[in-house]
Amino acid sequence: MAAQLGNENAVTGARLQLVACGRDLLARGLLSQTSGNLSVRIDEDTLCITPSAMPYDQIEAGDIVVTDARGNVRSGTRRPSSETPLHCLVYASRPDVAAIVHTHSPHATTLAVLGLPIPAVHYLIAVTKTTLIQVAPYATYGTDELARNVRAAFGAPARAVLIANHGVVTAAPTLAEAAGVAESVETLAGLYYRALAVGKPLILSDEQMAQVLAKHEHY
Repeated sequence: MAAQLGNENAVTGARLQLVACGRDLLARGLLSQTSGNLSVRIDEDTLCITPSAMPYDQIEAGDIVVTDARGNVRSGTRRPSSETPLHCLVYASRPDVAAIVHTHSPHATTLAVLGLPIPAVHYLIAVTKTTLIQVAPYATYGTDELARNVRAAFGAPARAVLIANHGVVTAAPTLAEAAGVAESVETLAGLYYRALAVGKPLILSDEQMAQVLAKHEHY
């Protein structure tokens, strides 16, 4: 009984977090209209995910959908995000993460359209726990193929991956961290985009990034 109550409380909390985070990312220009999706993993077989085709400033806690680890709806009257297969497959392969943010933020998506991974043009990339943000191959949105492509390009401990001609996915132990990484990736993408427009960007070396990553572990 106590475990069930704890799970219900966790679901309620996750729903509130997802609503607040969606509205915050919308205000920051990282989400727009109904594009993108967010989720939180409650346990090994339970996740909360934003509904399909609802503007973020209209989503309420009751609109958040609860599914099992395979994407089957457990509670909620809305349809879960079309990218539920992607979220489920990333969680299945990444026990180190418990929250996922998927956006079509402008600069990150521009680089995804160009098929350009984001290298270490700034030490801020340390928040993604990688020195090169990879690009997963394109596949139709909402498909198992896309989910597999993202999983293959999104190995631990990386916290961000671009999707060709689509957008960006970030993941972290908490929703706040995943949202923070999404914002940092957009900042990095903007820097890289503008640098490419002017000339040839300088890329931090493996040694330089190793020092940054070591410092970031204690930040």
